[in-house]
This record gives sequence, structure tokens and C-alpha cells, in this order.
Amino acid sequence: MQAKVQVESERIFTETELRKYNGQETNLLYLVILGHVYDVTVGFKHYGPGQSYHMFIGHDATRSFVTGEFDQYTLELSDVSALKETELEQLLTWKDFYDKTYQYVGKLVGRYFDPVGQETPYYRYVLERAAKAKESKDDSSKYPSCNVEWKVEMGTRVWCTNRSGTGQERSWVGHPRKVAESNAAEIEANGGSVQFCACVPEEVSEPHYVPFPGCEETAKSCIIPDQS
Repeated sequence: MQAKVQVESERIFTETELRKYNGQETNLLYLVILGHVYDVTVGFKHYGPGQSYHMFIGHDATRSFVTGEFDQYTLELSDVSALKETELEQLLTWKDFYDKTYQYVGKLVGRYFDPVGQETPYYRYVLERAAKAKESKDDSSKYPSCNVEWKVEMGTRVWCTNRSGTGQERSWVGHPRKVAESNAAEIEANGGSVQFCACVPEEVSEPHYVPFPGCEETAKSCIIPDQS
């Protein structure tokens, strides 16, 4: 594997300057994601003229990393504002891949960076939304899952023990709670999965977690009648 060359100082590119690094006007191939420019010349078999991912070269097509719009470049492909928060989080994973795999060379003036290389309000907004996706993912598994059983004569029973969830013993039992409907809708809209029942510690009071209908707040076991 060719060692990456250390860049002494990053370069600020305009759209016009960046277009030159397309493997035709020069031998270099520059790719952009979220306004960050990488030299992917060593990956010619993927990014060179006529290759599968050449559309990414010489301009910012960030949105295509998650939408698969590879056929033809348009200016709108740098705009990720319509993506879900979970998709924005995926973009950061792609950026991490290029950070680790290819040589970083600078920034592109436009949506993500201003002419002196400072983050734009647009980029900060993207990062904030991506962070929300991670928070939602963390919240969905913050507490262990309840034990659950179903019987035709009673419906669904949920209960907590000091081993519920992972099966590993812990020092507390907790109370059965469901994710509040407003938070559940937000998690699902962002592509996450909603925990059916969580065992929440007694000392914790969070508006995201609420008792099941007909279940006392202090109960460790509840019957949830089937809805017909």
C-alpha cells in the first residue's frame, strides 16, 4: 500500500480550480465529500475516467454517497438538506473512510466552507442533525429491554428483573416504560427502531419514557391488554 503523504498546509479550492483535477486535464483525481477534498489518484481503477465512480471526481457530489445518484453530476448533488438525519450520519462515516484511506488536500469553497476555509452555518447545521441521529440511536438502547410474554387470556405482560435485557445481573430492577409517542415518531422518521419496553431505574425521571396505560408508575410488572 502506498503511504499517504503528509500535507503541510491545506489548500482552499474554488469550483473552477477543482474541476482541473479530473484525471484528464491533470493526472490527479480529487474527490470531495462535505466540502473536504481528497486525492484519490491511487484509486484510479475506481475513480479514473470511464470507471464506476468517476462522477465523484472534480466536484462535490456529497449527496450521491447515500442516494446512489451516479449517472450524471449536477450542482444540486452537493445539497444534503433533504436527507434524513440517519443518512447524514452515514455521510460522516464515508468521510471517516476517506480520512483513513486517502490523502486529504484541502477544502472547497461553497456550501460547507467560506473563502477562508471556515465552516459555514449550513455545514454546522448538517453536523448538528447528524449528531441527533447518533443521540437517538444511543437513547434507543440506553436502558435494558423488559421481559415480555403474551397469553391469549390476558394479552401482553411486560416486567423487569435485575437480569432483564442483556441477561447479566445488575444492582437494580427498574420499572417498565414505553417511549413517549412523540419521541417514537421522531426516532422512526429518522430511520431508527423504537424499543417496545425499557426497564428504567427508579431514580430516573425522563419525559421520553412513560408508564404504559393502566400501569402504576412503581410497578415492576404490567399487563398490556391487546388492542382490538
